[in-house]
Order: sequence, then structure tokens, then C-alpha cells
Amino acid sequence: MEWFAVTGAGKLLSFTKLEYAPSGFEADIPYILGLVDYGEYKVFGRINRDIPLEEIKVGMRMLPQVVKLAQGHLNYEFIKA
Repeated sequence: MEWFAVTGAGKLLSFTKLEYAPSGFEADIPYILGLVDYGEYKVFGRINRDIPLEEIKVGMRMLPQVVKLAQGHLNYEFIKA
């Protein structure tokens, strides 16, 4: 395994709305997780809360961005490309 920057647009392969969260993230629910295809690799992450669930579609283009969660944790999420 190695770390690398995720940049540019990818294609949304799948998504789900979470109603339960792991320990320490309970204040963040509900949120939507997506799997985005970048060709050589796939990235799993949150989808921006400002995108209504009805507008999220498999195949849409998405971009990653870094965000700070309520507890101060840094995370990334996907926005519309």
C-alpha cells in the first residue's frame, strides 16, 4: 500500500446513505458514502452534504476536496465535477 494524492474527476460507481456511524462519528450521521472510479484505482469516501440525495446518480462525475469534520478530524469528500 502507498499514499498518493487523489486529484481530478472520477465517475461515481455506487453510493449509500449511512444512518449509523462508527464510534466517534455519531454526530456526523446521516451522511452519504460513495465509491468513485479513477480508472487505475477506486476511492471510497463521503459525498458532500449539500448535494441532495435525489441528485446523486451512478455515473456522475465527482471531484475530491478536503474538509474538516465537526470533531476536528480532517477528511475528504466528493463534490459534483
